Amino acid sequence: MMLDSIDPWVHAAFDPLHLSGVGAYWRVISASLLGHIVLLRLLPLASKLLFPNAYGRLSTTDKHAWCVSLTTLVHSIYDSFFILAFINHPVLNDNKMDGFNQNFEYYLAVAMGYYMWDLSTCIINFADYGYMYLIHGSLGVFGLLIVISRHLQFYAIPYLLPELSSVFLHIRHLLKFAGYSNTLLYKVNFLIFLVAYVGIRIGFEAYHSARLVIDVYHKRTGHAFYPYAVFYAILGITLTTLNVIWLRQILKAAYYTLYPTTKKNKAKTN
Repeated sequence: MMLDSIDPWVHAAFDPLHLSGVGAYWRVISASLLGHIVLLRLLPLASKLLFPNAYGRLSTTDKHAWCVSLTTLVHSIYDSFFILAFINHPVLNDNKMDGFNQNFEYYLAVAMGYYMWDLSTCIINFADYGYMYLIHGSLGVFGLLIVISRHLQFYAIPYLLPELSSVFLHIRHLLKFAGYSNTLLYKVNFLIFLVAYVGIRIGFEAYHSARLVIDVYHKRTGHAFYPYAVFYAILGITLTTLNVIWLRQILKAAYYTLYPTTKKNKAKTN
């Protein structure tokens, strides 16, 4: 009953901003946020039981990073699963501006809890993450508020499908922590990540971002709140730009991953 009394206040705060999804799903979002916090607290114990050798030899800082990587891996698998399930949804694809699906909204609300946790992590550990991750996280949170409110819901697909590449990124981090950075498994996983990153996070996302920019320019945005359509066009451009910037770092890491002796020879030369 107490939670029911909060609903009118949430709707009164967000409905005038055309963000009715906040009032509809604030409980789901809150539960998801709490769930990710609890998961992060339980992972040290689970890691001691399941990965005693790998986890036990890590430093305190690396143990925390290990648990963060596991948390983000769980989320990336979840995101990838439900986005792939809806990628060919007829309603969303036929009406990219106004099409919506209530089940899809629910899944997005659950994902929203993770992105709020991720943003708070970026803020608290700003020195480690920097401005680019903070911008990425902030835009992502507001973007999800828009799509759970039945605006431009289709575009959650091209903007969240890149989480598929993140699955292999987090596996890479865990393999590195576990001491498998010189193995064939590590290299194969990195190659899969690189292909997925270029093909999905840059190619697929940039393609749909460009189409949205054209539609927004010609004001072909259906019944979606136009300022949010403009925001989503800017979001697509920003995400693509950040992905290209990060690609340079990834290619450098790929070079030294596939040709580890190069780094050693360079060190000896210097």
